[in-house]
Amino acid sequence: MENAKEFDLSAFAGGAVSERIQDAIQRVYENIADPNTEVDKARKLTIELIFKPSKADREMVDVQVVAKTTLQPRKAISSTMVIAKDGNGTVMAQEWEKNVMRGQQEISVPETTGIVDFQKRAK
Repeated sequence: MENAKEFDLSAFAGGAVSERIQDAIQRVYENIADPNTEVDKARKLTIELIFKPSKADREMVDVQVVAKTTLQPRKAISSTMVIAKDGNGTVMAQEWEKNVMRGQQEISVPETTGIVDFQKRAK
């Protein structure tokens, strides 16, 4: 093997390894730029080369290249829910909204003294 070249990672596998690494770096950049992730946490790119020699002889070696990223997860989104039972004892839940709950209706009651019959008003 007089003409053996130095190992060139950028040209290995027809340049596919270099593309894979560039894609992984782009994912790291996008994760850093995402305002929904923690800004001060580190991101990591690991390039793993796995060499597996042939059992028949030591002249052939299968090489696998893996580019692994460790990114920051997006920040959690939180909300509050209200849990109650209906008249049949079935547990139900609904998201609580500060000023409005879905399915609720605002009723304006005129200034009055005495009892207001809402069933008569509905007709």
